[in-house]
Amino acid sequence: MNGLLAEIGKKLADRWLSALLLPGLLFTSVVLCGWWLGHAHALDPARLQAYAQRLGQQLNGRPAAVLLAVMGALLCATATGLAVQALAAVVRRSWAAASPTWWVALRRRRVEEALLRRGHTVPERYLPARVTTIGDRFRLVGERIDAQYGLFVTLAWPRLWLLLPEPVTTTVRDATTRYRVAAETAAWGTLYLLLGIVWWPAALVGVVTLVTGYVRGRSSAAVLADLVEAAVDTHQRMLADSLGVELPNGRITPAEGARINDMLNKRA
Repeated sequence: MNGLLAEIGKKLADRWLSALLLPGLLFTSVVLCGWWLGHAHALDPARLQAYAQRLGQQLNGRPAAVLLAVMGALLCATATGLAVQALAAVVRRSWAAASPTWWVALRRRRVEEALLRRGHTVPERYLPARVTTIGDRFRLVGERIDAQYGLFVTLAWPRLWLLLPEPVTTTVRDATTRYRVAAETAAWGTLYLLLGIVWWPAALVGVVTLVTGYVRGRSSAAVLADLVEAAVDTHQRMLADSLGVELPNGRITPAEGARINDMLNKRA
């Protein structure tokens, strides 16, 4: 038990150091630079050096003040990291949002025009209905599974997750982690962008970080959506067997999918 607790503590410390403390300390340092320099002297290293020397002189020979400064910096960094994790959840919801509707309509019209030029058509349910391609990619998992099997993925996935073998769950979990990290990167970019109000170089960093987070989020979301859909494709019979639903066709069809939905929804 002692070894287990030590290993858990080590993993928590690593998580705190990599996900909260180090990025938070960097952001805290940038906040100080922006506060000292401002817009007028944004790229003045001599001014920054003078402020740093003045701070060092104020703390020189005062161990209690140094300790308080270090503790304050750690607390600020940790608080910032926790705030970013909360902001990352907002970022993920914004990526999957269905409004503003005018932007969704614009995306849909552009896709329809591109398909028309190529002479292609797709079902209405496959056209864009979210503000980003990330949201549409996740939404299409449910639409495609419903079209093929008649299953509501929001009902089926939690039950299927309990039946999936360990290699599959590990792969999906890793993809989920990459997607969350991308959202956290975009959240950091948002904070740096806001910091640009008082120090314009931070806005440039924020734009680059925000774009990087979105690009990584788009690629990781595509991988995660593909994995979820593939897990349903390859293990759907396992779900039917666990619920006692016979499959005359060797796979779930919309008829069996409707029965499974009714069972999982408790006949609601």
